[in-house]
Amino acid sequence: MEEITPKRSNKKEIIIFILLVLSVSANFFFLVKLNSNVVSNEENFNLIVPSGKEIIIDSDMETDWIIHYEGLKRLLEEEIGKYNGTGKVGFFIQDIKTGAWLGINEKEEFAPASLLKIPIMMSALKKVERGEITLKDEVMITKNDFDPLYGSLHREGEIKISILQLLKKMIISSDNTAKNAIVRQLSDTDIDSVFVHIGIKDPFLTNQENVISPRDYIRIFKSLYYSTYLSRDLSEFALDLTTDTSEESLISKGVPSEIQVAHKFGVAGEEELHDCGIVYHHKNPYFICVMTKSLGFEKSKELIVNLSKKVYDFVNV
Repeated sequence: MEEITPKRSNKKEIIIFILLVLSVSANFFFLVKLNSNVVSNEENFNLIVPSGKEIIIDSDMETDWIIHYEGLKRLLEEEIGKYNGTGKVGFFIQDIKTGAWLGINEKEEFAPASLLKIPIMMSALKKVERGEITLKDEVMITKNDFDPLYGSLHREGEIKISILQLLKKMIISSDNTAKNAIVRQLSDTDIDSVFVHIGIKDPFLTNQENVISPRDYIRIFKSLYYSTYLSRDLSEFALDLTTDTSEESLISKGVPSEIQVAHKFGVAGEEELHDCGIVYHHKNPYFICVMTKSLGFEKSKELIVNLSKKVYDFVNV
């Protein structure tokens, strides 16, 4: 009987089949590894929720979600009434998990002052993201940048300093000289793009006095929290700077010291004092913004602390 030997083409088909199986297996392994790395990286974000997935969770704790703020408004209005004689107060709060919100004069407009240092920071970081500048780049401080009203950088004279250090001084110490140096690196379009993205008018481009409302301003912190304007790493970086500000006697003082707060304060002359940001309550994190005018600095400061405490106590029940 004649011996039957496999044809050469059959051998080729077998080899090709084996290679295909190995290729599919390798790709599957790569995808699994890639996805696991993405999850691992996302777990390193403590201040943002880039994908809409709640990162502040506790699977062992039943959470009473905030679906409304019934009863809180009356408490806040009573507190405001103690201080608000001839002045003006704007207030806005929104629960991050459910979107429930409460406002008191939340559409009233105030002079934002140093609150606008947040969108300036975002504009600079956007240029970093696009590769147009780096955080290591150095900027020469000029006499035109000097502003002694807030911060101490002006005392160091005309020096070179990195963009990273300028951002830190501008946000952490609210340094005006650092802000002026950063703004020189930006165009009007760079700054305006932040406001276009979040959908509010650009206070820098108005013909009248720069103004913004508490409800509108919170959109800026929302864009950082959800990482809609900047990359995840840069959104986290930006919010991290705001958790370490030199002014912790406003919203932060109204919550326990172990609760992290990302925020920015603003002072417009002797008339207006504001503080806005995110309170990272372990069960119900929330956005909050308080703006005041013509109450007197000390009264404004005390009121912001008291309003912050009443909100926290309500949420913490």
